[in-house]
Amino acid sequence: MGGLNDFTKEGLEALVEREIDFEKLTELCSHITDAIEEILKSCGLYFRIFSRVKSVESTAAKLQRGNYGSSCNPKKMQDLIGLRVVLYYYDDLSICRDIMESTFQMVDTWSRNIFNADEFRATKINGVFRYPAEYFKLYKKELWNLPIDTTFEIQFRTVFFEGWHEIEHDMRYKSLLSDDQFWKGSEELSRMLNCILANLELSDWSLVKLFEELSYNHYKTGNWELMLKSRFRIKIDDTESLHPAIVEIFNKNKKIAKQFFKCSRRKLIRSLLKLDHPHLNYNLIIKLLNDNTVQNPEIAAACSNIEMPLDEHIYHKTTFARLESNILFHIELPLLHKETRLLKSEFNNAVSILYKWARFKCNPVFEDIPEELSSYNNKLPGYSLIISYMPENMSYTMKIQYIDCKSAGTLWHVHSSVALLDDGRLHFYHMTSRDMPRGTAHRSTFCKPSFMHDLVKKVGLVDIERLSCMAHFITNNEEYKNTLEFINNPERMLPIIIITQRTGINNKNYSGNNFKDGYDMNSFYVNGTRLAKVIGNYSHVYMADRCISEEFARDNGIGQDSQDGRIYIFWPESAGKEPDVFTKDMISDTHFDFNRLIFHDENITEKAFRHKLVQIIKDDNVSH
Repeated sequence: MGGLNDFTKEGLEALVEREIDFEKLTELCSHITDAIEEILKSCGLYFRIFSRVKSVESTAAKLQRGNYGSSCNPKKMQDLIGLRVVLYYYDDLSICRDIMESTFQMVDTWSRNIFNADEFRATKINGVFRYPAEYFKLYKKELWNLPIDTTFEIQFRTVFFEGWHEIEHDMRYKSLLSDDQFWKGSEELSRMLNCILANLELSDWSLVKLFEELSYNHYKTGNWELMLKSRFRIKIDDTESLHPAIVEIFNKNKKIAKQFFKCSRRKLIRSLLKLDHPHLNYNLIIKLLNDNTVQNPEIAAACSNIEMPLDEHIYHKTTFARLESNILFHIELPLLHKETRLLKSEFNNAVSILYKWARFKCNPVFEDIPEELSSYNNKLPGYSLIISYMPENMSYTMKIQYIDCKSAGTLWHVHSSVALLDDGRLHFYHMTSRDMPRGTAHRSTFCKPSFMHDLVKKVGLVDIERLSCMAHFITNNEEYKNTLEFINNPERMLPIIIITQRTGINNKNYSGNNFKDGYDMNSFYVNGTRLAKVIGNYSHVYMADRCISEEFARDNGIGQDSQDGRIYIFWPESAGKEPDVFTKDMISDTHFDFNRLIFHDENITEKAFRHKLVQIIKDDNVSH
């Protein structure tokens, strides 16, 4: 391999992507992050942890920028995986440094800022460690030849400097100018920056000092739990309390309490680290401090009579629980049959779409799936794929089962089929469902398979009328009559949405605006063409001319004064539900709970109500 500077930007990015399995590195990063998080939680430290794997583009840019692996710089890049731990208290920096040195195999020494007496910089410490062998076994691809070490970098910083580091990284570290040039002609502003940094550093020191003073005040007033909480600053549940026997000893002899007040916070945290998943409470703090430092016989006797749940895992017995099944998408309709097409051709077209989708989805697990359409049966731990293809009978069935990699204890099921039934028509069936442990706080999620669009568009599904991702327009009495017959047909399986045009709107006022089939979409409160693109695979969307609005209102018992731009949902007879009717006021009062489009120059109300309609139809689909 030649020098990295010989590559173009695009060429180096392609090389990096080819050499490194970033998906496996992300998994490795997750394991390391979880391990560090578990360690720091076990000793009650206050922290937040962030992690990332460098992107292909960022990796290539740093390799080229640093000229790694060259005669000028023979070193290797070390932060392909990076973690950042934000600590709430300044004195935790050295504690966490010691924890990491004891836990992982360190490379070189800690990198930290060295300050002159009159100089202020953001406080941080950086360390580089080798990937733990047990985790790196996950990386099964041949190791890359790029000048990148199998190491990860971890950075500790305080919460006061967290925001500052982000500013410094973008405005100074990544700046093309040297620091002298960056502040040239603005020396007073540079001086002001130093004042800000000085205040941040003072805040770090002051916070620790404040809680030490607060702890002493609680000692003087005999608030023993608050004394321990502010002195040792570890996470303890607010419902925990100090045992009455220990409180009585402290109340009788404050000198004993003072011995615990003077104990080392660092030694307490080291004692906690020796325990396996300790249950943090005030009694445990007293016991550990007494065992290792104070050694008071009265306290020891009191602690011997207090139940100490040292290991939470012991007291959390694993039990089996039944999984609860949720249907996330369901549809069962005939395929469209055209007289100009053979049933066999329609069958082959439909099952080819399903098979291609299944192969694309499952090929990373089942690498031997044939490229040509055929039956297939295979199982691996957590995965199952069964395809039965019988072209002579025009029957195709596929069943997929797989575990959810992100949600523990969750199984997904996909069942699709195309078959020739006794009525001489090809019928399509699909169901997506999910099994989850009881009590899991997850809302049922609508999950339509991506092949539905191709199936509807290229082959066709029929619910009396053909499904379409385009809205149908009702422009005259004959079309209105046909629509009413469709609405009232007891064999209809899917809901119908009718969007009536606003009354008193002159299309000439909207010339040049988003027309579709001769209609200006601004003359409707909701854009039906956009709605149909989303839900046209499992519902029917109609847009009615304003000359038809009065008839819709009359047939649904709606007065003339409130018929302007109404929206109707007509449910199938089998649903046993009355139609839903929405007025213009109901539409205009709809808002997003979380409005990501707040600064967009668009009709947010229309988008919000359209989103509401989509959710209503989705909820209906998964409720059967």
